[in-house]
Amino acid sequence: MIWTTDTHRFTATTCQHTGRDCPALARMAEKLAGAMESARPTTTEDFEIEGTSTLDRCPYRCPARFRASHARIRIFCGVDGDAEIGPLDRLADLLLSAEAGGLPASAAPRPCAMVEVVPGAQG
Repeated sequence: MIWTTDTHRFTATTCQHTGRDCPALARMAEKLAGAMESARPTTTEDFEIEGTSTLDRCPYRCPARFRASHARIRIFCGVDGDAEIGPLDRLADLLLSAEAGGLPASAAPRPCAMVEVVPGAQG
């Protein structure tokens, strides 16, 4: 699913549990994007946060691992909170970027869903 707001473009995969878009993931992505936008005037361009959450409104209460900067936000659902973010990012690059290279099959845990958020509401 792809959607835009006044400030961001969102690209999300389908949930592997339900076979549909995940409203809980979309809500978290929009809230995190809003928080990063609010923080922009008081943070440097290289400001970054990462952490974990639980998608309480998800019927599976999936854990979510995220990394957010002013340049990009990614949220990975259904992975352990201590999962390394690097392999998850490489998997997202592979799925969401035309220029991505290959990825070994065992290199990253497979999230049940993920979203990438970038600034700019490019239609």
